[in-house]
Amino acid sequence: MSVAHTTAPRIGSFCTGYGGLDMAVELVLGGRLAWYAEVDRHARAVLAHHWPGVRNLGDIRAVDWTRVEPVDVVTVGFPCQDISNAGKRAGITGVHSSLWTSVADAVRALRPPLVFVENVAALLRRGFDVVEADLAALGYDTSWTCLRASDIGAPHRRDRLFLLATPADKVGGGADVADTVRP
Repeated sequence: MSVAHTTAPRIGSFCTGYGGLDMAVELVLGGRLAWYAEVDRHARAVLAHHWPGVRNLGDIRAVDWTRVEPVDVVTVGFPCQDISNAGKRAGITGVHSSLWTSVADAVRALRPPLVFVENVAALLRRGFDVVEADLAALGYDTSWTCLRASDIGAPHRRDRLFLLATPADKVGGGADVADTVRP
């Protein structure tokens, strides 16, 4: 599904947390959040405040993605507890971070033109190969970078990995699919 330049991209969010990634994507792409999937009660309260009336799909493991409204962009901030240096370092197969498998299943069903993933930079050592392989198997190419909060002026390090996945088969005779949602 391609988005016309006159239409704001519709955004769906998995493992939304407080919605920081979604706010950034809305701001940069001029889009709007169509739905999110979050189970934490505190995060849900923040999300309901920022996006009143936007539907919470709840636990992504229980959603029938064939019945979910399609979106142009998916944002993902899947749990990092098992990946983080501050955690038990079980990796992407740990109790919390293994939720990535459900994220991949949702992306398989929805086939969005853009997927933004955010996680701790330690993902590079504890599961990045799985994320890239799963997205490649679904037909996506990826680009990624790591940024510290201090890189943009914050008084702390907080190193994060940001990944953008786009369909490997480019639209419009080789045009970059990201062009379809640029304002």
